Amino acid sequence: MGALDRVRRRLLLVIAGLSPGVVTVTLQEFAVSLAFMVFGVFGAICFATITIAVLPQVGQTPEKHRMNKKAYATLLISSAARSLRETAPDPTVIRGILQGLISPAQGMPNFITADEQVAMVLSHIIARWDETDLLQLTDDQLRELWLVERLMRSSPAEAGALSQYFASPEAMLAMRDAVSDPVTA
Repeated sequence: MGALDRVRRRLLLVIAGLSPGVVTVTLQEFAVSLAFMVFGVFGAICFATITIAVLPQVGQTPEKHRMNKKAYATLLISSAARSLRETAPDPTVIRGILQGLISPAQGMPNFITADEQVAMVLSHIIARWDETDLLQLTDDQLRELWLVERLMRSSPAEAGALSQYFASPEAMLAMRDAVSDPVTA
C-alpha cells in the first residue's frame, strides 16, 4: 500500500468521523436535542474512527521509519558489502559528495557531460530503491552508490577489479563503458 493510499484512507476516515459533528452544529434549535441523542452513539464511533485513522502517525519517528523499511535490492555480493564497510569513507562524507553530484546544475543547455551521466546512473539506482532523497538512504546504500561512482570514473583495469564487488560484474562494466565512451554523431 503506497503512502498516497494511506493518506487518502486516513483523510477519508477523518472526514467520515467529523461529518456527524458538522451536521450536529448546523441543525436548528428544535432538532438539537434529537441530534445529540442520535449522534451520541455515532459520535463515540466517529471519535474511535478518527483515533484509529490518526494513531499510526502519532508515534512514528524517522528512526522507527528507517527500521521498518523493507530490505532493498543490493547490487553487491555479501562479502563485498562487509569489506566496503571498512574501506569506504564515512557515510556523511559520501552523502555530501553524492548530493553535490546529483543536484542539477543550473546552466546553459548543452551536451551531457560525464558527471551528468554518472549522476543519471546514480539517480536511476536510487529510484530503483524507491527513494527520492539521499537523506533517507541507509549507510550501506550510500557506500554502494560511492562504489558505483568510483567504478564509473575508474580506468579499465581498476573498473575490472571494482566490478568483482558487484553481483553482476558484466552489467556494471557495460554500464561503465557506455558512460565513458564519447557520443559520436
